[in-house]
Amino acid sequence: MVSHPRRLALVMVAGVALWSAAGLAQTAPAAPGAQVPTGRTGRGGYPLPALPAVFETFQHKVRVSVVARGLDRPWSLLILPDGDMLVSMRNANEIRAIRKGVLDPRPLGGLPEMRRMFDIVMHPKFAENKWIYFDYAKPLNERQTAMVLARGRYDGDKLTNVQELYVSDATPAGGSRLAFAPDGTIYMTASGAVGRTAANDPRKLDTVAGKVIRLRDDGTVPPDNPFVGKSGARPEIYSLGHRDQFGLAPHPTTGQMFHVELGPYGGDKVNILKAGGDYGWPDYGYGRNNDSSPMGSPATPGIEPALLVWLPGITPSGLLFYTGDKFPAWKGNLMVGSVVRGRVNGSSGVERVVFNDKMWETRRETFLMELKQRIRDIRQGPDGFIYLLTEEVDGAVLKIEPAD
Repeated sequence: MVSHPRRLALVMVAGVALWSAAGLAQTAPAAPGAQVPTGRTGRGGYPLPALPAVFETFQHKVRVSVVARGLDRPWSLLILPDGDMLVSMRNANEIRAIRKGVLDPRPLGGLPEMRRMFDIVMHPKFAENKWIYFDYAKPLNERQTAMVLARGRYDGDKLTNVQELYVSDATPAGGSRLAFAPDGTIYMTASGAVGRTAANDPRKLDTVAGKVIRLRDDGTVPPDNPFVGKSGARPEIYSLGHRDQFGLAPHPTTGQMFHVELGPYGGDKVNILKAGGDYGWPDYGYGRNNDSSPMGSPATPGIEPALLVWLPGITPSGLLFYTGDKFPAWKGNLMVGSVVRGRVNGSSGVERVVFNDKMWETRRETFLMELKQRIRDIRQGPDGFIYLLTEEVDGAVLKIEPAD
């Protein structure tokens, strides 16, 4: 049985140059031939290297190839049981399909009006009901948005019978992830990175900003949620005190929901979510505030400790427990995509963490830094291979397979 350790988090110190306040104003020079998108200098822009290519890791030699490319800053990758893929586009508010390895130039039809598209996941009984779940920021007026959980039936070309299952209070539109738990409930993250106000305080229970939300698959609130019946609290809230939260996945053995969260200036972390747990943001954390001033100690009583922490930060996005048989040495390992490490452009890759049966870290590795791509999502396919989604103007779906 995996238990949540009640002690200070293990600190993951990256093996790259330490950063300082002075380094914040600097960005890495563009690689030769790099196409840095207008208005995004210092955020991606390195060209995808020539692929397929073989790369060394600690225990496996891997071959990386391109499944599809030409996706403008995609957000989420969903791999269907037949191997086809759906990709959500956070800026274009679209879902694109990759069928038999070919990217359809047309977006899926059937999506509602939205201001920002986020995650897409399958219902656990997708083979029977064809339900695809997605969440997005719905415009309430010119300035405000609500978080929406919706679903539609995927017919291979479009979504039909689209239903709006849940609508939050007015909350900032940052990024969001979805994940089904083994009990059939669905978890949804809501950004808490925007400056604290009375209306969107991550540590107050009258708003979903900076929270993890837990719902039934029809959008109703489970009666065992921790704040059901509490005066002044929104009953859909499962945990609180979160910043940006861009990775979410249940442990394959225990079913506990794991979660990656971004610190403001270092202090990115992995949490095991606890019902009613307060994770401290914006008052407590493992890194520093954006101006480099110290945050309050996360060892404060009542604040849930992280399982792992990255210093410097890696901007974690996507979360996977590998359960396949194509990479035997990686079975059970946690993998997280890295968008940028230590605020140095081009320093990204895949983070792999090995745990023992007490959920204590025993090994970690960063690999595929040679790609210099912003890794926005990481998924396991039904074929047992690992797939990455790069958040670039020429974003791509990449396939990782053994090269031994």
